[in-house]
Amino acid sequence: MRFFSRLFSRNKVDCPRCLGKGDVDPEDIKRLRKELYWVPGKCAYCNGAGKVSSKRVSTIHPGTEYLTTDLAKGEREKLLHGDKGALQRAKEHQAEIEKILQLIEHLYYIENQEAEQIADYLLGEYKILENSPGERQEIMDYVETVIASKLTGK
Repeated sequence: MRFFSRLFSRNKVDCPRCLGKGDVDPEDIKRLRKELYWVPGKCAYCNGAGKVSSKRVSTIHPGTEYLTTDLAKGEREKLLHGDKGALQRAKEHQAEIEKILQLIEHLYYIENQEAEQIADYLLGEYKILENSPGERQEIMDYVETVIASKLTGK
């Protein structure tokens, strides 16, 4: 059994996203400049294993925002194998995030709205009719993070 595990792990390298830990921590997020895209937790790039094939590193960038732990298993596999449709959905996802970031900045800086008002606007814009106070607070916290990052130039 050890023979096979050594044989199949030859082309494995430390995960470039989590640096082999299996979990993405705040330092990893900062190193990859994904403060507005990810939260700490299980690494979606290596699926918590800490190692990935060297081929994966050449197929998909470790900083791909779309590749998260809540991505459906089938979509994850397609993305990791370079499926054109999945790569297109990743680009669309990135564009949608950028649109939200710009909207938050516009509402805050141009329309002088506070985090609470922006959260309400986003909930309405994305037709999230049923939400808990915790979800609303998460959005407000995210808005404040976006604004703080803009102020610090990150």
